[in-house]
Amino acid sequence: MEAQHTPDEKIVKIEKTILRGTRPRSIGYNARKGTHGPCITDVVVRLHTDSGAWGIGPANISQEKAKGLLGSKINEIFKLPFGAFGEGIKLDLPLWDLTARILNLPLYRLLGARGKRDVQLYDASIYIDDLNLNDRQAVSLFKEEVYSGIEHGYHNFKIKVGRGSRWMEPKEGIRRDALVVRTVRETSPAGSKIMIDANMGGTLNSTLELIRLCAEYDLYWFEEPFAEDKLLNLALKSHLIDSDSKLLIADGEFHPPNYFFELVEEGLVDVVQHDFSDYGITWWRSTAAKLESWDALCAPHTWGSYIERYHHAHFAASIPNYALLEASPGKMPGIIEDGWEMKNSRLHVPNTPGAGITIEKKIFDQGLDDRSAFSLSI
Repeated sequence: MEAQHTPDEKIVKIEKTILRGTRPRSIGYNARKGTHGPCITDVVVRLHTDSGAWGIGPANISQEKAKGLLGSKINEIFKLPFGAFGEGIKLDLPLWDLTARILNLPLYRLLGARGKRDVQLYDASIYIDDLNLNDRQAVSLFKEEVYSGIEHGYHNFKIKVGRGSRWMEPKEGIRRDALVVRTVRETSPAGSKIMIDANMGGTLNSTLELIRLCAEYDLYWFEEPFAEDKLLNLALKSHLIDSDSKLLIADGEFHPPNYFFELVEEGLVDVVQHDFSDYGITWWRSTAAKLESWDALCAPHTWGSYIERYHHAHFAASIPNYALLEASPGKMPGIIEDGWEMKNSRLHVPNTPGAGITIEKKIFDQGLDDRSAFSLSI
């Protein structure tokens, strides 16, 4: 695609609204934290320009910071092909959507269109929901959770493990973790990708034991098995190589250390998972290029959001080294999809301008009544 000129339109209105949705069930524990509940909250910003153009996306900007950006021209805080810079980084996703809409391009094409438009999703909502159950009851519960995911269109699943780090006696916790993994694998459709996530709740020894117990279940990745440590990560990767395992190591979501990308470059971390909206498309684009040169994959963290999946899928469709998109069943009232389709655990990215979504006026305006919301204009 030929180089595009960065628009110079002035931003004359910035609105921040709060969207609230629900999940089909309350979400339980992970290895470190207690119950997560049934609610979804998305913070969304909409930008308007002096030509009447608009763009929308997740962005948690303060009213004070937004006042400082009101009246800016797009090309004063955003530059193609790189993206947002300076204070514009706080509006990264809305700026990408706005620019793509002005240029009448789907966002993935503005970003480069080097990936696949059918983006694989996984259901990340299988948490530690079984602490008061016996084995038989736990198996029944997790079968139902997989069935629920399938009913909502998901075939791939990520399972929270690490019961023995805080909630159960260590050996019993690892045994139950393995039982849940077996249940999810046996209940999932053929060919499903199954991941596990310890939220840094494990040790090297507990990680190796769980990998041993789950060896026959063809896991795709093990996420955050323990806090990053060069020697421990090296020992883990050496074990996987020696045992001829194809299991990938995913990491980067929670406070990655300053040497994190050394682990990736050295092949000790295979899948990078920094947060999608916190870091933004601008950061992720440059990072994806670096990871591609190291044969590493991108799979940004998006848990807790519903609306992020749209901008996220455009990013996924723009790069060749994308893994899976984190999502989960849920309902977010007011989202109007423009050409989107989800089928067989894949989200098909449309050719409509921008990110391909808008928000129903009534719902958007209701969200403006939240005490953390605002509407500023000149």
